[in-house]
Amino acid sequence: MYTINDELQLIDEPDYKWPFWILLIIFMAFMAYVYNKAPELRIKYIDRTDTIILEKKPMPLTDSAITHELTKLGCVLPNVALAQFKVETGHFTSAICKENKNIAGIRNSASPLSIGKNRGHNVYKTYRDCLKDYVRIQNKYLKAIDGKYAEAKDYVEYLKKVK
Repeated sequence: MYTINDELQLIDEPDYKWPFWILLIIFMAFMAYVYNKAPELRIKYIDRTDTIILEKKPMPLTDSAITHELTKLGCVLPNVALAQFKVETGHFTSAICKENKNIAGIRNSASPLSIGKNRGHNVYKTYRDCLKDYVRIQNKYLKAIDGKYAEAKDYVEYLKKVK
């Protein structure tokens, strides 16, 4: 790109268009990477101090999403848990499942994750909280049987490693 100065001389000016496009492409690639790395996060709102408040996207009630979340939480036999959830909720269609965000049919959990009771079942803020509570109850149960149910040392740790 050329311009003419006050003395009518032709001046070769740098072209800043290509760095702009390169930076834009890098920025877009970075945003795609971030979006794919944290797909469960979304902006809930921006408060008065311009702080971005993030929340997790609602977990879809699909076999793969539930199994993934249970595995991430360290659930023993997540496929068995998934089958139990389907029986408890009529394949995620029951009122308790929908109203209470309770896919495990949990009734008597004194958990800080439970925010109340409805229809005799625990109420959760999110389906993820219900799954966290389920895994907490499962771990409590497994600790109670460790050394009592099986004679093998570290039986529960062995169970957790079975795929």
